[in-house]
Amino acid sequence: MENKVTVRIYIDGKEMLYSDQNMVAAINSFLPYLTNDNLDELMKTFHTLKDHRRQKEYLAHLKAKVIPLLKPDMICDK
Repeated sequence: MENKVTVRIYIDGKEMLYSDQNMVAAINSFLPYLTNDNLDELMKTFHTLKDHRRQKEYLAHLKAKVIPLLKPDMICDK
């Protein structure tokens, strides 16, 4: 049995499309109701996520340096 979670974003009673702006608006609408402990937990989560993304970006950057780019004169058309 598969547990499936459905998330819908409603702003002013209207269902909104998933976009960065709409998700941020939905999150921001909840922030005033959170405690300081909740906000601290969110900040830790955000920092962890950003650090993880930075690490992945850095590793991708290093990997791209190792892979040589093909020059147009090196490409063979058969």
